[in-house]
Amino acid sequence: MPLLLLLLLHCFGLAVAPGPRATVYVFLAETCPISQAATLPLRELHGRYGAQGVQFVGVFPAKETSAAGLAAFARTYQLAFPLQADAGHELTNKLHARVTPEAVVVAADGHTVLYQGRLDDAYAGLGQHRAVTRQHELADALAAVAAGRPIAVPRTEPVGCFIE
Repeated sequence: MPLLLLLLLHCFGLAVAPGPRATVYVFLAETCPISQAATLPLRELHGRYGAQGVQFVGVFPAKETSAAGLAAFARTYQLAFPLQADAGHELTNKLHARVTPEAVVVAADGHTVLYQGRLDDAYAGLGQHRAVTRQHELADALAAVAAGRPIAVPRTEPVGCFIE
């Protein structure tokens, strides 16, 4: 924004609302048990980083996703961030998402992918739930974004239900 315009807005007591620091697109599926299990860490991360300028969006690429289904998923899993259908796979293809759950952190410019992959290492593979979650890659990535640091591990392999 031009400096003169910012100065005029400041003089008249008007503020320009900043855009999100980053946006986390989380690809989810209503019927995927790993997606369902991911909702607890997602709620925690949204609570922690939403107030720090990180926007969260749940993306549902299944063709049968309906508005009623999204509302029921949000209510059942107590998700306070927006959920959207992507039946045409426009966003899914643009961000190269392959499984649910898969997180893609996009910079404030709306184009640069800062992180893509799993939320954490809760699953070693399909049907292989770990007793203890040791790696929290999405949380680490968001901590780096909030601190203005580069993300140490920008890509991990997600484990989940394949997007069809």
